[in-house]
Amino acid sequence: MTTTDATTRKYDLLLKGGRVIDPANNIDGQFDVATSGGHIALVDKDISPALARTVADVSGMVVTPGLVDLHAHFYGYFGAIFPDAHCLPGGTTTAVDAGGAGHLTFDDFNEQVIAPATTNVFALLNIAGEGMVGEPEQDLDGMDAELTAMKIAQRPDLIVGVKVAHYMGPGWEPLDRGIQAAEDTGVYLMVDQSPIHTRTMAEMMLEHLRPGDMVTHCYALSKPMTDVNDKVKPHFFEARERGVQFDVGHGAGSFSFRIAKAAIDQGFIPDTVSTDMHRASILVNQATMPETMTKLLALGMDLPDIVKRSTWDPAVAIGHPELGNLGQTQPADIAVLNVTEGEFGLVDNGTGNRVFKTDKRIVCEMTVKSGKVVWDKNGMSRDDWSTTPPTNPAL
Repeated sequence: MTTTDATTRKYDLLLKGGRVIDPANNIDGQFDVATSGGHIALVDKDISPALARTVADVSGMVVTPGLVDLHAHFYGYFGAIFPDAHCLPGGTTTAVDAGGAGHLTFDDFNEQVIAPATTNVFALLNIAGEGMVGEPEQDLDGMDAELTAMKIAQRPDLIVGVKVAHYMGPGWEPLDRGIQAAEDTGVYLMVDQSPIHTRTMAEMMLEHLRPGDMVTHCYALSKPMTDVNDKVKPHFFEARERGVQFDVGHGAGSFSFRIAKAAIDQGFIPDTVSTDMHRASILVNQATMPETMTKLLALGMDLPDIVKRSTWDPAVAIGHPELGNLGQTQPADIAVLNVTEGEFGLVDNGTGNRVFKTDKRIVCEMTVKSGKVVWDKNGMSRDDWSTTPPTNPAL
């Protein structure tokens, strides 16, 4: 790390010498990234360190837009977590709470969680009025499409979609009401609904969901994409052709290496990468964005494709194309990732927490949010300790 005289600086921060992967702008190569005033100022082959107040040498590392996690839990759930403490250390600068609040509880969620957060926090509004509070997501009387749509219309800056999940009854009422609310407000719907004999995955995806709607936990054992011969079931391909989207939603019980490997080998890769991050998933499976990305890398996906589905594609899905890219004048939300080499064990879930061995693991070294370094694992942006001034003898 180096600093320059304030009178000569043009940029606040310069990340120098990294491999920049910015799929939105078709960039993949060695570039420097400079920020100014909380925004991306320049991405270029060689930016002079003399022009920046702070310079961090990120040679050998991967510089991407800040990661965008479409499925996390920050409110109303027994395992809800604090966004800043669990997102920023993993390079995640934008996260979506997936249905913690409904139309009755969203204002409290906004006041208690969204407003104080440094992380960009958006919400999928649960079709259940109280969200994931008390006895969540089972009370049909509390699932009101009109009131849900009204709340979305009040806060379109924060509410980006509708969530339907966990209903144990036999019918389609929660899903159809959620779709109606989404249709009335022009947003998408995310569904987490395990199949039963009266509600099959094929019927849900081919007869209820619309193009752009999203099935999360796509590699979960509880929603098996593959058959007993490890072949992807035809109705998943048919749903994808219809425009239905598929999200990872790793979680503590929704990611099977066997299903994911078979699906990826057959070309069924996820549209978006997300964590379903909550207390249990962090402790049991390290369900952060870098770890989930690592698992997809180990299963054969290319790093640039993983980055695209962890940045630009989810940003577009939530209607915020100013995020998930390093375009000039866009918010300076940046992740610096290190693809480390060694002997690592990755743990899945839903099948007894089995391990998958790999020789690479993605680790977040630095996170920049709105131009400020908010996580710096190895102090790359900091002055050496020897520059500390001597103790004031007058004290």
